[in-house]
Amino acid sequence: MSIVDPHFIVIEKGALSKVDDFLEDYQRPIFVTDSLLFSIYKEEVENLMDQEQTWFMVSHYESGVPPQVLEKDVILGFGGGRSLDTAKLLARDTGLNWISVPTAASHDGIASDVASVSQNGYRYSVRCKSPIGVIADLSIIEKAPPNLTLAGIGDIISKASSLGEWRLAHEVREEPFEKRVYSLAESALESVLQDEGLETLVRAEIDAGRAMSIFGSSRPCSGTEHAISHAMDRQCNELHGLQVAFATPLCLHYLREAGYTDYGAEDMHQFLVERNMPARLSDLNLSESQLIDHIQHGLDIMQRRDRYSALQHLGVENTDILETLKMLEY
Repeated sequence: MSIVDPHFIVIEKGALSKVDDFLEDYQRPIFVTDSLLFSIYKEEVENLMDQEQTWFMVSHYESGVPPQVLEKDVILGFGGGRSLDTAKLLARDTGLNWISVPTAASHDGIASDVASVSQNGYRYSVRCKSPIGVIADLSIIEKAPPNLTLAGIGDIISKASSLGEWRLAHEVREEPFEKRVYSLAESALESVLQDEGLETLVRAEIDAGRAMSIFGSSRPCSGTEHAISHAMDRQCNELHGLQVAFATPLCLHYLREAGYTDYGAEDMHQFLVERNMPARLSDLNLSESQLIDHIQHGLDIMQRRDRYSALQHLGVENTDILETLKMLEY
């Protein structure tokens, strides 16, 4: 197993002003972003850099490498999840290095080699390349809509579920496991539970991404709660991090029953309620039967990925889930 870490990480206000310092070895950078961020930051970025830039809009990306990217020597993902995912895919397809420049703390993919792609109404993860560096300008990230930050918090606290389930799967089904990766993701989780400050959150997201890259898959940070969210994508339009957080208390209930977590489902559900994150069916306009359908599709996703679920371990039936939903006040 090879460890893949960014060569440099800058997390501070005004970090964007240092972007040119990290491009000394490159002559032809290309920024991957969306049209809104392009209109807001194009002039600022150009004023900060000595060399000419090329910008590529994620809306123009389709499978394959656009000709203008082939002429460049480094890719900068500038934006949120979609911009960073597109930068990862382009880096994978071209072999170019890429630098992560997040404009929101909305997910744990800031420094990972995993990109989220959509097919047939589902989102799934594909391996790409880790960034050679991360430039996280807190003065930009703090301007992002609050829901994006809450989504980032949700993505991190879902590790309370994914880590316990990963340990269960290792001990019961001998799924591959790496203790130091577990500890890295667990430290990211604990840091955010103790401090929800923006810098702490960004560092936790970077460490969670590093954990996935080191291990070589998303398994440490993605369990049944993520699979349920992927199933929910067929119907819900909520942010990924908020959906995985929504499913986390339910999964924790069964992990606690199986003896594989110390985190309380009720406490985690209250955590969501106190922060106005989706915590009840009505928050996502879901009925009980719709959520049951999403859970069953999520379990199908787990099986297709050969990942062992706590619900599978306990032989949970739909009637059990309905009782748990009522008990947790979903």
